[in-house]
Amino acid sequence: MPGFVDVSNMSALEIKRLGQADEDYEAPPKKYSNPSPMHFTADQVWGLAVAADRINGGYLKEEIYDFNVDQKNPVKRANKVMIKDWLREGTLCVATEADIAAGREYRDHFKSYVLLAMAGKLNSFQETAMKIAAKDSFTGRDMYDFAVIGCLPEVARRDRTQTELRKDIVASEQLPGAVGDSITGDITVVRTRYSREYNKYKIDARMGESIVDFWFSRELKGDLRVKGKIKQHRGNKTTQLNFVKIVG
Repeated sequence: MPGFVDVSNMSALEIKRLGQADEDYEAPPKKYSNPSPMHFTADQVWGLAVAADRINGGYLKEEIYDFNVDQKNPVKRANKVMIKDWLREGTLCVATEADIAAGREYRDHFKSYVLLAMAGKLNSFQETAMKIAAKDSFTGRDMYDFAVIGCLPEVARRDRTQTELRKDIVASEQLPGAVGDSITGDITVVRTRYSREYNKYKIDARMGESIVDFWFSRELKGDLRVKGKIKQHRGNKTTQLNFVKIVG
């Protein structure tokens, strides 16, 4: 009969050994399989990006060390590192309700890039941001996406500032004076951008009803009184200054 061993011609010892062979049988080891990746919602990932931005006071691409304090551990961690650690550890509660709400607003900002995409006005980074913003869920394997999202809150704020500046320029008036004239006046800083190429800060500011810009050795904020010279008037009604000093 199939499935049975014919023992009619076996001795008692052979039959005993056959039974022992069955007892010594070991099942083959199970094949190892990678664990299923963790899944996260867009709200969770974007909320953590806002939390990292809030804790760092903006975007940090790399770790910051103070070797007088700690030679091994950074005093501030990069945003992308914080996000990845929180997701891996499951400490999603770091993101507050306000962080999650802000994350949705930032995400919507990049979703709106679709209009620029239709007009062919997006660069490669903007296209990537738009595609990531369209994703409703992520897995633990989306490390590149987490790194990109880490910088997007600051990019969105910069976009909004740029939009507001364009509106201000349209409504502005050309600064009075000729090229080379000295000028002293009160300004309100609109935007400050650091240039690695020049190792200086590009300052955009309102001066009365006019928009001016100039290079400066440090970051500027708020209301200031400055003195400088008119370097050039541009066709879009903005004016570039040089030799700028803070006088009050």
